[in-house]
Amino acid sequence: MTDNTAVRRRYEKSTIDPKEIKCAMQSLGLDAKNPMIFRMIADLEKDGYSSIDFEEFMEVITSKLGNKDTREGIQRIFNLFDDDKTGSISLKNLKRVAKELGETLTDEELRDMIDRADSKGEGEISFDDFYTIMTKKSFL
Repeated sequence: MTDNTAVRRRYEKSTIDPKEIKCAMQSLGLDAKNPMIFRMIADLEKDGYSSIDFEEFMEVITSKLGNKDTREGIQRIFNLFDDDKTGSISLKNLKRVAKELGETLTDEELRDMIDRADSKGEGEISFDDFYTIMTKKSFL
């Protein structure tokens, strides 16, 4: 994710209409076509927000994406992948997330990612494997 200084300057003294979130997310380097953004906007509108301030905006983002510096945050991120709630990330899960993020990866490339992360050779990424990856400095 890119530095949020420009976004902070643009929005910190004002409020953001839920429909402006797409622009703010693009400023943070996220794909505006990402279904997660549409869900965030729908959730805000459903909850009756006509506008939110910068702090609320950042809270929405971190509540959806999770804080990768804590085990709880990493669990939230893992849960975004594990949408079928099986307790692991399958090829199907990884393919869905790649598509939502606008990434074009072959099944072979996705399978290679899983194989490199899967410590037990089960063909899926467990939370423990995911946590290990997220807390390492690099994943070679």
